[in-house]
Amino acid sequence: MFTDAVFAIAMTLLVIAMPRPERGVGGGEDRMAMASELWRFLGDNVGSFVAFVVAFLMLWAAWRQHHAVFDQLERVTPAMMFLHIPLLILVVLLPYPTALVGESLVGDLADNPLTICLFAGIEALLLLCQAALLFVVVRSGVLKPGADGRQLTIKAIMLVVFGLFWALTAVLTWWFSNIPFVWLLSPVVASGASKMAGRWIPLPNESASD
Repeated sequence: MFTDAVFAIAMTLLVIAMPRPERGVGGGEDRMAMASELWRFLGDNVGSFVAFVVAFLMLWAAWRQHHAVFDQLERVTPAMMFLHIPLLILVVLLPYPTALVGESLVGDLADNPLTICLFAGIEALLLLCQAALLFVVVRSGVLKPGADGRQLTIKAIMLVVFGLFWALTAVLTWWFSNIPFVWLLSPVVASGASKMAGRWIPLPNESASD
């Protein structure tokens, strides 16, 4: 319940951090002029909306996976509890770089590469922390009977590869200005990493025969 609350607050803070027009935007009493001015303001801040969608989806995926994993556990170990410290720190920290990257994307994608680096870096750490939690779950022997440890291991490897992908974009942003567009490849990277891990991890009957 505590973890759910942290995720919910962080996802709410994402929209609170988005820019809003000053009172009376548009000026005067011309309704069409006011609407035009607001439309221009929304267009100028489209980067904030892009950053919001990306961060929201990443947090939603992390929350959904957290539920899916903990539904398969018989108990929680101290190591799992400890890993929730950096995990939840990164979750509540994400709205801040999201607001920064939204401002950076206004007009020019490369106004300040540090904002893109911070956003991608925190996303990378969040993914790697999720992977560490999954590895601990599988190795601790706390899964319920019938739970698929192989699939959890595959997800953990996928998260490692996915996290390294985001870490790479954090580094490359210092030399390339259009890195946010690379984030659109995230579903492809995640899918490819899952398939690759599926080939590496043998099926239970295969490992038993060996």
